[in-house]
Amino acid sequence: MKKTVYSRAEATLARKSEKLAKSQVRFTNPHRLAATITDYIEWRAFAFWVRLIVETEGGVSLDMKALLDDRCPGFLDDVEAYRRAHPREREFLWLRLISWLDRETFAFAQAEGWLHALGYYATRDPRMDKVTDYWLQCDDRWKQNRPPVLPDFEQWRQAASQSKA
Repeated sequence: MKKTVYSRAEATLARKSEKLAKSQVRFTNPHRLAATITDYIEWRAFAFWVRLIVETEGGVSLDMKALLDDRCPGFLDDVEAYRRAHPREREFLWLRLISWLDRETFAFAQAEGWLHALGYYATRDPRMDKVTDYWLQCDDRWKQNRPPVLPDFEQWRQAASQSKA
């Protein structure tokens, strides 16, 4: 088993993050937190899949644009506004998507004071590990050998849920 070594600064940051999450969790209840973690993981999985597809295709295809407009109305407008405001910044569509999701989809957790707790506990959920690990596997494989047909999100998500983390 590989042991992870953290710097003093990383360990301090981890303790602060855990402390903040534990203090914020009081603003919700366990059932709501669990349900929202499930939603959060599903949206993060979608963002990972979008990243894979956009990077593999070399940009946002018309199909991806239509899907993003359908699933995330207003997101591409937000991306364009950000691009205009930050013309010299390299674009990371998937990071913009994650930020947008936090602002739009999980705004209630932010408003109620438990968005950090949501992210903290979701990133420690084994389902999130599966998504992240599967994304890494696909990213490595697809860079070496692009699949002839790229999976849609539901296909990719199903494969991710069955992968070994």
